[in-house]
Amino acid sequence: MILIGGQRIDLIFLVALSLVLIFVFYLLMMITLSQFRKSTWFPRQVTDEGGTRYEVVFVIPCLNEESVLGASIERLVSIDYPRTSVLVVDDGSDDRTAEVVRSFDDPRVHLLQRTLPNARKGKGQALNAAIRHILTGKVIGAPDLDATIIVVVDADGRMDERSLEYVLPRFDDAELGGVQIGVRINNRHTNLLARFQDLEFVLYTEVFQRGRVHLGSSGLGGNGQFVRLSALTTLGEDPWSDSLTEDLDLGVRLLIEGLRLDFCPDVAVHQQGLVSLKRWIRQRTRWFQGHLQSWSLLPDILTRLSGTRRIDVYYHLTSPFVLLMGSLFTVAFFLWFVDLMVDLYQGTTFFSWYWLSTYFFTFGPAMLLSLIYRRSERSLGVFRTLLLAHLFVPYSLLWMIAGWRAVARILLGKKGWAKTERLKENADGVADGTVDPELPESSPVGEVRT
Repeated sequence: MILIGGQRIDLIFLVALSLVLIFVFYLLMMITLSQFRKSTWFPRQVTDEGGTRYEVVFVIPCLNEESVLGASIERLVSIDYPRTSVLVVDDGSDDRTAEVVRSFDDPRVHLLQRTLPNARKGKGQALNAAIRHILTGKVIGAPDLDATIIVVVDADGRMDERSLEYVLPRFDDAELGGVQIGVRINNRHTNLLARFQDLEFVLYTEVFQRGRVHLGSSGLGGNGQFVRLSALTTLGEDPWSDSLTEDLDLGVRLLIEGLRLDFCPDVAVHQQGLVSLKRWIRQRTRWFQGHLQSWSLLPDILTRLSGTRRIDVYYHLTSPFVLLMGSLFTVAFFLWFVDLMVDLYQGTTFFSWYWLSTYFFTFGPAMLLSLIYRRSERSLGVFRTLLLAHLFVPYSLLWMIAGWRAVARILLGKKGWAKTERLKENADGVADGTVDPELPESSPVGEVRT
């Protein structure tokens, strides 16, 4: 308690209430903005003479991906566009990844094989090696920097066939540096944890990415990012950093350089979702740690960005601090709830309207967001959607565990990671929920984010 003007003020309650109000205001603002399209994405046939201006190079960074890589390459080479190439970067695999690539008798499929000690230094370094290789002319000849589009696809990525029809025409705007498409989880129908990840990705793209289009602060993701080669070269010889979230870092630095980024909500890339809670926490810890690493960009954000773009990017990068502080109040809330249950059992307390307001503050945002998610997942009934919303709240709290683990890793100076394993896929290319028995659960690598 503190005294202000003779009044006793609960400082902890005041801080907690302020954090809640900031979160609610930002969420409602993003939901409102996301309901309006700043512009419409019109697909354009890209197989005629007028639509073949751009060279497209799909870059797939790989480490021990033999179980999923073949299907991804097949999907990319089947896209009906005459000027595509696929460059697979084998970053020191000790399985049959390279053999899978060589099995494709297609001149558009290329292999860049990295070996130790130069390999396994992170996804960013593998992508940088790909860019240097492309610039040498060994993939598409001497590239036209403005007319060459680099598309990063994870080894388990399945890109919508019409993605190029939607995205490429947008690059006719010379100021556009990159475009991010949506991300979906392809095993969401078979596993509850995967379902939550799909809900998470859809809400991030359908609410926050679409909202940021209006603020000029759209970001890039690690899977399904389209970037103009000339934009990458403005960042130097190594456009991707060593950050554990090299995609976030790349997007922010492109914005700082004055380039514009956009988000296409009409197409998506589909990937596997994790089915192990332990591995989920490990992956989210890595993401959280990478987010904290991005704080080194804050001075440039404050001095080189302006307006709503500066405010939103600054808030986005510092939001982990809000989450960490909020976790302390969540513990206090949980203790209060336990005490309330004890009082109810003993008959020493009675109903209060405060309980109802607490319920709506706790579950109201999740219910609203789940109804937005239902637009992309019509198979869900209203009752099941609202049930999913209530379960999504404790799922979201797991981020707090990942957050504090990330802080501990930073304090201990830990940066290395184990690669996340892939799941076996069925005949339709959907993960069936089991780890491939031919692969180790994880392989020791450097800073790799999957």
